[in-house]
This record gives sequence, structure tokens and C-alpha cells, in this order.
Amino acid sequence: RARAAREVVLKVEGVRPAKVAADPDMLHKKMMQLLSSLWVTQAIGSFARLGIADAIEAGADTAEAIAQPRGLVTDRVYRLLRALSTVGIVTECAEHRFTLTPLGRMLTSNAPNSMRTSAELLTEYNGEIWGHLDEALAGGVAFEALMGKPLFDWLHANPVEGARFQRMMREVHSPETPAIVAAYDFSQFKHIVDVGGGHGMVLSAILAANPGVSGTLFDLPEGIEAAKRGEGGPLPGVNFVPGDVFAFVPEGADGYLLRHLLHDYDDDDCLRMLGNVRRAMLPQARVLVLEKTVPTDDTPGPGRWLDLHVMLLTGGRERTAPEYRALFEQAGLRLTRVLPTAHPAVEIIEAVADNAQPR
Repeated sequence: RARAAREVVLKVEGVRPAKVAADPDMLHKKMMQLLSSLWVTQAIGSFARLGIADAIEAGADTAEAIAQPRGLVTDRVYRLLRALSTVGIVTECAEHRFTLTPLGRMLTSNAPNSMRTSAELLTEYNGEIWGHLDEALAGGVAFEALMGKPLFDWLHANPVEGARFQRMMREVHSPETPAIVAAYDFSQFKHIVDVGGGHGMVLSAILAANPGVSGTLFDLPEGIEAAKRGEGGPLPGVNFVPGDVFAFVPEGADGYLLRHLLHDYDDDDCLRMLGNVRRAMLPQARVLVLEKTVPTDDTPGPGRWLDLHVMLLTGGRERTAPEYRALFEQAGLRLTRVLPTAHPAVEIIEAVADNAQPR
């Protein structure tokens, strides 16, 4: 059968554009891969949620040994494992026995780099909200349509779910922390306020690496309580200030951190937060937004997909550097630089008061 002579470019997020022959069979295969990616995600979610990774880690290496204690059907568990072996979660050995791969071990409960809670939540309500994309494109917020409340109000009203959500945030963002600390000279500050800092992981790491710097952790009461329990690491000498960033921000610091906070909100809400930061900061203070800018060209990366996810989850958005610059200007700030880090999911977006002189 003759192949079409022309070429097309398939662009898949996270993969550099590759030219492939416009063969109908190849295009069909590629489209099926894209359309069936949900199958893989949901299978991984069940594998994590049912504790199958933990069972294999504990020595249950057959479908029968996994299924019976959980009231599952042996044949169906085997078929799940067989499918997951094709994406590197498990390896099928002789006699239908399975072992975890290093990737699959991340779905156990006690792995140092565990992603079990993330696998669970991203296939529970976080997965369901994608079914509301049509409505979201017309202006709604999918999570609110699904749960009846904005995300953070719902988490506050459901403390168990709030704790699970915080575990997922630790799993997702913990690997970024060393890269943030290494990429910026935090020793220049006398006092840092971590705005919306939750359990205080990044502030703990910064203060440990810069013993001459003092800090304030500012968050809602449940975040402050988690920090006091040590969930984000030691915070010796830190001031704990409970409060709402839409009402005020603690005054008088020369460094203000906002880690993965602005992207959860639309521009109007961001301006309210940044306005409070601008009023609280010392004249020569620095504002450090710890997020990842969306490229303005077609450079691969997850940002465009995360942008859709936060749109569905909270009505927020990921932003390009020019969009951050415009947002800062409206809040009386000036973007000075965007620093890369060694972690691909976070940059340090630095701003100063618009009348400040460079240090």
C-alpha cells in the first residue's frame, strides 16, 4: 500500500516534536495511545489504592496471594498485573510471579520517594474533574461542580481529605526543595516570611542551610498545626502566624516566599495576595515566587497540562514570564529575573517593589 509522501509533526507534551511519515496506520496507533492513556492512569491508581504494591513488597508474588486477603478475584488481579508489566510497574517472572520495579516501588507506603497518595488522589476526585472539562471551558470550575465547594473550602470541611491532600503535596514537591535551596542566595536575607507555607518544608530547609536567617511561617491554622507537629521538618525559632493571605501578610521582612500558591488562583485573587505582600514588605525586600513558568514557544514540558488541571481544580492558571511581569506590575512590583533550578518543575521568579533599586 502506498504511503503518503508528505510529513506531519506530532507534538506531545513532554516529548520533542518528531517528524513521522503520515501513514494512516501510524497515525491511528498514535491516536489510540493518546486516547487510552487514561487506562494506564486508572490501573496505577487501583494498584496503589488496594495496597498491591505493599503486598508484593511484603512477599506476595502471585495474583492469588495478593487477591485472597483483599477479597479480589485472582484472575482479574493477574490481568491487572500483566497489563502493568508493560509500563514498567512490575516484572512478570516465571510461573506468573511478579516483582516490583524501582518505579513500582514508589507506590508502596513506606518508600522514601513514595507517590502512593498522589496515585490515589490523581485517580479519585482529581481524575473525575477531567470529566467536567467541557463545562470548565464554558467558564465553570470543575471541582466546585463535582463537590459543591471550592477545593480549599472542601478540604477545610473534610480534615481527613485535607490531610491526604497535604501528603500528596509533600510527595509531589519534596524533590524540589533541595534544588530551590541550592539555586538562590538566601543568606542575603535577615528575615523570611513563607506565605502560605503549609507544613514549612521549604522554610525549614532554607533556615537549616542559612543559620543566620530567621523566619515566619504564615498559613491557615491547619497548616500551622502541621508545621508545629514537625511534618515539614524542624523549624527552631520560627514565628508561627495563622491567618488568611487575602486579609493580611506579616509585616517587616526582607524576603517573602510564595511556593506553588499563585497558580491556584485567577489574576484578581493573585493581585489581592500580592497587594498584601507589597504593603507588608520592607522597601528593599525580595518576593520569590517558587513556581514554573510556561514557555512562550513550543518547548516541551508539563506546564500546559498542569495549567488545564489547575483550571479544573481551582480556576487558577500557570503563567508565562510576561504574564508574571504584568501581574507584578499591577501589584506594585517589578519582575527582576527568573532563575532556573536543578529540578524541572520549579523556578525562582524574583520581584522587588517597583521603586526599589537593585541590590
